[in-house]
Amino acid sequence: MDAPTAACACLFEAIVLSHDDAMFSITPQGLVSSWNPAAARLFGVPQAQALGQPLQRLLPQYCGTLAGDAPHGGGLSAQSFVRDPDGRLLPVLVTRSSIRDPALGALGWLLTVHPLQRTLVAGSGSATRAHQMMNVYESLVECSDDAIITKTLNGVVTSWNPGAQRVFGYSAAEMIGESITKLIPEERLHEEEMILQRISMGQRVEHFETVRLHKDGGRVDVSVTISPLRDAGGRVVGASKIARDIGERIHAAQAIWRQAHHDALTGLPNRKAFGDHLQRAIDAAEQAAAQLAVLYVDLDHFKAVNDSLGHAAGDELLVAVAQRMRSALRASDLLARLGGDEFTVLLPGLEQPADALTVAAKLHRALQPPFEHAEHPIHASASIGIAHYPRDGRDGMLLLRHADLAMYEAKRNGRNRSVGYEAAMDQRARGRLLLAGDLRRALHQGELFLLYQPVVRNGDRAPVKFEALVRWRHPRLGIVGPDRFIPLAEESGLILDLGDWVFRRAAAQARRWREQCAEPPQVSFNVSPLQLSSDVDSTAQWPAHLQAIGLPPGCMVVEVTETVILDDSPRIAARLSELRRQGLQVAVDDFGTGQSNLASLSRIDVDYLKIDQSLIRKLPADERKLAICEAVVAMAHRLGIQVIAEGIETDEEQRKVQDIDCDFAQGYLYAQPLSEADATRWLLDATARWRAEPPAR
Repeated sequence: MDAPTAACACLFEAIVLSHDDAMFSITPQGLVSSWNPAAARLFGVPQAQALGQPLQRLLPQYCGTLAGDAPHGGGLSAQSFVRDPDGRLLPVLVTRSSIRDPALGALGWLLTVHPLQRTLVAGSGSATRAHQMMNVYESLVECSDDAIITKTLNGVVTSWNPGAQRVFGYSAAEMIGESITKLIPEERLHEEEMILQRISMGQRVEHFETVRLHKDGGRVDVSVTISPLRDAGGRVVGASKIARDIGERIHAAQAIWRQAHHDALTGLPNRKAFGDHLQRAIDAAEQAAAQLAVLYVDLDHFKAVNDSLGHAAGDELLVAVAQRMRSALRASDLLARLGGDEFTVLLPGLEQPADALTVAAKLHRALQPPFEHAEHPIHASASIGIAHYPRDGRDGMLLLRHADLAMYEAKRNGRNRSVGYEAAMDQRARGRLLLAGDLRRALHQGELFLLYQPVVRNGDRAPVKFEALVRWRHPRLGIVGPDRFIPLAEESGLILDLGDWVFRRAAAQARRWREQCAEPPQVSFNVSPLQLSSDVDSTAQWPAHLQAIGLPPGCMVVEVTETVILDDSPRIAARLSELRRQGLQVAVDDFGTGQSNLASLSRIDVDYLKIDQSLIRKLPADERKLAICEAVVAMAHRLGIQVIAEGIETDEEQRKVQDIDCDFAQGYLYAQPLSEADATRWLLDATARWRAEPPAR
């Protein structure tokens, strides 16, 4: 090198070293070959650390803008941003030009980075506004809760804001210079290829919902918007990405979906979900010419659990019942809870209809062992109705309705059993529906009336009581018995109004007999268990009504079935106890027809037991029945309870119940149920006969 050339080289070196702009060069391979002090100050990287380092590793966040795609061609000039060693975002003007030698060709690039900060501060008003805008931009990026990231066209991260750290867990130091694929699950890597292809073509990707990886290994649901980054010449040199964490929205949507499709208590599918599954199963069965069945499961006497042990115990029982039934089913079967104590089961892929009965039997067996609750065993059973596809219907709603009808048939046939649907059930259901509507009208049209059957004292046959029996004179069907319309009243909720009507009508008749007779008879009337367990206490006003009409409460006897004393319900016990405290008496009707025993009478104080006529009939010839009746009478007397024998039809039956010391008797031997007028005449005549010729005592 001659002296002039050397002097020139020294001059150029001095210019570069003393220049306020960052100036550095890179080789065609992207290695830093020179690095002036201004570059060291601007980027915070000493010369010794910069020389020989790949620019992409040294300044990954800027390499897309500073290095370009290849060390040949013309230069460029573009505005960009860099961070100084203090972390402040600075606007800069980047100038890039190629370094070429006539003999050696392309030697690399020379880059000049001119900070615009001083120009903006000292410049014109427009420059000041631009500076203010830059500060606003920096503030938005820094404070955003969203991840704001830039990357090269090769997917290398070049900037990473605090929001990105909040979303993905990685710091800027951990991500800048790394491939964006570090955040992408393996099964979604194809998404990055698609995104970079579109960005390279200058296209924008808006609101793309996907899943990315968090530093802790978890997955993050994000919505991303990705835009191309261009240089001053308009060429795409990278991409900017805004990623928003939508995990809460996704989870909220999933929770809403689950709430809409699953039962909150048991976690089972609900009515809507069951309907959807059922329709899909029907479509599949139709294509495959297959069979399926729907089971409608209703727990027996579940209300008694809520009333006696509380709703928390009822909920606990429902959860346990759901678990037991689920364990008795195949994996392909679907168990759902429709609400309350009602469940449904979908049985797809049945080979024959009888298979559904087999599954129902498994459900019954699963419920047989008692459920433990606070050391108090709870016994549960279920009534199950079964409908088959395609035999009983090809529509999901129709199948469910038919299974429901069959379930009610199981209830009426004694509960704790399974019944298959039959077409005749539809006709009976329509008839009951029409009859229920007629019954509502009958309450207000004077179609209901009471009959009275006498009860006499054993030994002297003195007329001491009447039982009031409700009947219905239907304008089209004639006389309708209580066995038909009382269940309808209970199902429809009319039982409260009907029961109150019976009480007031019977009380009015008892009041008239009190005026007509020196020794007026007691009048008993039947009360449904639903009246006593209802949330609305229709019995609360009865004592006040008796006082208002001037009738001593001891003239009235409340008759309940033995199921009431089996029902361990605090509400029922409390209401009966209150009626007794107010002076009314209580009788247990039809004793001996079910599972009751005298020990169960300890739950509720009663005044009378009525031995059911099934034990009285053919009493003289059946020594076993006689022994049972004798034991009942003896034990009842020990408890201070008087006994009434029902269904007495012959003198011999009357003598037998008298021999075992039964207190009272009722039956056709004395009189059939009588109208109010006929009952009054019978009472007056019987009283006169008793007074004139009292039997030997």
